[in-house]
Amino acid sequence: MFLQNPRNELPDHFLALANPTRLRILERLAQLGEVNVNDLALYLHMSQPRISWHLRTLRLGGVIRTRRDGRQVYCSLDVENIRRFRERLDEMLGMTKEMKVREEVRA
Repeated sequence: MFLQNPRNELPDHFLALANPTRLRILERLAQLGEVNVNDLALYLHMSQPRISWHLRTLRLGGVIRTRRDGRQVYCSLDVENIRRFRERLDEMLGMTKEMKVREEVRA
């Protein structure tokens, strides 16, 4: 898991999303934009080391980006990378733009 190999990027990306806690982290980041790791820990009622472990998984999966400001670490969604992985999945599945529009119209 998380080997820096292009063949593993897509599985690692979706594996990073395959956890309820990590999805809750993503929801919070989507709501607030950039969030401090300690604030995430307080919000999720979890220890900071546990949150950091989940954030590492999300970062290596290309879902979030982090920045350090002194001793504080801030996280935000990597929206461009998420879009790129979604496009790669669509391409792999043969999903064309026309197919997506047809599916949305039927919904």
